[in-house]
Amino acid sequence: MAEVADITPAATTPAGKDVADSEWKHPVYGPTDKYTPGIAPIKPEYILPKPTTSSSDTVPVKQVDDDAAERPSNPATFTTAASNGEPPKKLKGAARKRARREEAAALAAAQRAEKKSKAQDGGGGKKGGQNKARQFISLKDGKGHCHGFLSRGEDGCKFAKSGGCRFSHDLVGYLQNKDKDVFLPPTPYAELEAMTQEQKQTWLEERYSLTLLPASTGNGEGAEEMQTFVKANSSAVEPPTSKVPTSTDPAHASLDWTTSCPIFGLKGFCTMGWKCRFLGSHARLVGPSSLSDPENATGFAQSGLELVTDQAKWDAWRSRSRAFILPTGAEDVDQEELNFGSSVGMKAMRVRKYPLPKTKAVLKYLEKEAKELAQADPQGGTAGKGSIPAQIVEEAVAAVAQTSSANNDATATAGEGDDLEEMENALRNATAARVAEAATTSTSIDLTRTRPTEKRRLNWKGELYLAPLTTTGNLPFRRICTRFGSDIHCGEMGLAESFLHGNASEWSLVRRHESERIFGTQLCGGKPDLLVPVAEALKAEIGDGLDFVDINCGCPIDLVYNKGAGSALLDHPSKLSKIVRGMNAVLGDTPLTIKLRTGTGSKQTTHKLFARAQTEWGASAATLHGRSRKQRYKSDADWQYVAFCAKTLRDSVREWNEDPLHADEPEMVPIPVYGNGDVYSWQDYYERMERTDVDGEMIARGALIKPWLFTEIKERRDWDISSRERLDMMRDFASYGLSHWGSDTHGVNTTRRFMCEMMSFTHRYVPMGLLEFLPARLNDRPPLFRGRDELETLLASSKAEDWVKVSEMFLGKAPEEWSFTPKHKSSSYSSTEVDGGEQQG
Repeated sequence: MAEVADITPAATTPAGKDVADSEWKHPVYGPTDKYTPGIAPIKPEYILPKPTTSSSDTVPVKQVDDDAAERPSNPATFTTAASNGEPPKKLKGAARKRARREEAAALAAAQRAEKKSKAQDGGGGKKGGQNKARQFISLKDGKGHCHGFLSRGEDGCKFAKSGGCRFSHDLVGYLQNKDKDVFLPPTPYAELEAMTQEQKQTWLEERYSLTLLPASTGNGEGAEEMQTFVKANSSAVEPPTSKVPTSTDPAHASLDWTTSCPIFGLKGFCTMGWKCRFLGSHARLVGPSSLSDPENATGFAQSGLELVTDQAKWDAWRSRSRAFILPTGAEDVDQEELNFGSSVGMKAMRVRKYPLPKTKAVLKYLEKEAKELAQADPQGGTAGKGSIPAQIVEEAVAAVAQTSSANNDATATAGEGDDLEEMENALRNATAARVAEAATTSTSIDLTRTRPTEKRRLNWKGELYLAPLTTTGNLPFRRICTRFGSDIHCGEMGLAESFLHGNASEWSLVRRHESERIFGTQLCGGKPDLLVPVAEALKAEIGDGLDFVDINCGCPIDLVYNKGAGSALLDHPSKLSKIVRGMNAVLGDTPLTIKLRTGTGSKQTTHKLFARAQTEWGASAATLHGRSRKQRYKSDADWQYVAFCAKTLRDSVREWNEDPLHADEPEMVPIPVYGNGDVYSWQDYYERMERTDVDGEMIARGALIKPWLFTEIKERRDWDISSRERLDMMRDFASYGLSHWGSDTHGVNTTRRFMCEMMSFTHRYVPMGLLEFLPARLNDRPPLFRGRDELETLLASSKAEDWVKVSEMFLGKAPEEWSFTPKHKSSSYSSTEVDGGEQQG
């Protein structure tokens, strides 16, 4: 494909478009007396005056250099003023060098002293980066109590019957000291779906106020300290008074009988049991506890309470409709979340005993191929291409199956082995069983012969793709986007090395909700010997639970780039070729996709990779973010270059099909090509689809700021969403978060943290009714403004303490020791937004 390198992308225009029509049509307004590019055109009546201070009170503030704050300190640039305030004396020659050495030595000594001081204070390890100030305290209740017993009763503690448990089973004592239940208004999802738009607006008006409610209408204990817009006495919230029990028992003081548990409301029982912070919704009062009446105490563990199970809800839950069901039929109908790795597999990874027969064979083949190519072309201009022979993988797996059979015979003769041997045998047995097709499970390794034409084809055309988003792209947020109409989801970026070590938090990133119709995971790594084994482990542990696996070739942050991963792969096509071909070989029929940027510097080079992505490497889809690593968010995404890359890939496929060497092979069909960058309105979306001829678009920051963007695109309308609807979206996130992270104290505060992370983006939304012109532009910074009501003003606040206030409306008062510092620089609109939602590339 030598001719590709000679083409200048900037000089091209998408096929079928006139040069005179090369300017984008949307947004449809330009610089006028009412609009200044870069500033959101808010109507004058909503703009607030800038805060002013008296000149006598003004204190000079040193200008902060963001670039200097991000780069390492250089002692040679430091200067100090003389004691009399005179400017520092300029030094030359040896004196200047000596001064630099002395300053460097002094700085190093100060750093060592600070590190030693932190270690003595229990500060421990080294922590750097822009998020080093973020601290998260693990808040859990029931210290000293058996959590298995509190969650599932006697069945949850294997020592309950023998009485050998080291932890307390005193349920009454636990309830006496338990924090007050959190009030969460119930949401009748089935009824809401059947409502008309007018009926839903009426329902929202009954539930939420547009003005701050008086303190007396707050919910639960400590309401006088909270601000809320939720109507606690509304018919849409409050259950009938006749059903609310009353009790003066001190063991029941923490229960709020009017609250609703999202887990119980969905399944008819709560997996958190007595630990649930919404216990009053699924506990039944049966009598006194041992605290108030020791002689007549009743209920479970003499608590005077019993947990409730709603059989009707449980039956409805088991017969629910689901967007995704594992084709192997191995899914658990009781679980709404899928893709859990096996405990045996995770343990084997942690002790480096996980069997990876395909990986060993593939890496050996790639190494041999590289040596042969180096001998044939010492200049290194030739790289491997095409799929790795399936026979290589088959022979390696067959050898493992034979070894497994021999080990089983030896174990039967010699007796029991140690734990590691048993663990290895268990994994090898799973492999052997798959070879013999004696059993088919989602955690076995796929050993069937897989040719490139047998890869599951990704028929993506016009599907709305939610980008992989670090931290903010969690499962509850993806459920929000699913409700608004997103089609394809990719989980948060996971580090290949952490996957290989069996890191539980990393493996949780592949978790999938049953409502996600198309779901994949994204891996980040810089070497074939990291990414290829992770791909094999994912296929073995998760199997058909992943519709695709994506390689991150665009992450711009230094921590990743300096390790040769992320966007660093754009400058090493030979290494990327080995990674893609190797992962393809071990993934079986699971498609492999890649996400790229335009390049690492000012020169756009990624079109050369698109010419090889499908024909030489076998990628199943490609996404291009129209910015370079160096560019970050300093300018708009280059969608004309996105169009050029899409055309380059399709031209390469056409040439491959026309080549006589491939006359006997099946015709190659171009893979889907998606574009990414600055999509913030339905006008943006459809114009880019029309002008670039891509198969679809990936949406990142636009979805973070307004998740309802997917609805706007599908319905081709500007949605002037009300503040009540936005607050109800936060309530839904709270419900989804509690279902995902748990409804105990730890789960409540984890949900609170990620709700605040979400609001660090959603507060940037400027309501459509406040704008002079439509559509809105993603990078326009709004002046200080007020909303059309108090609630809308609160939701637009850029203060983290206001985000915490919103979380308290649904998750209760935040603990005093809990604090929040946003991770992403979401308030940035240009060059300072170096770690935003699209940080993976």
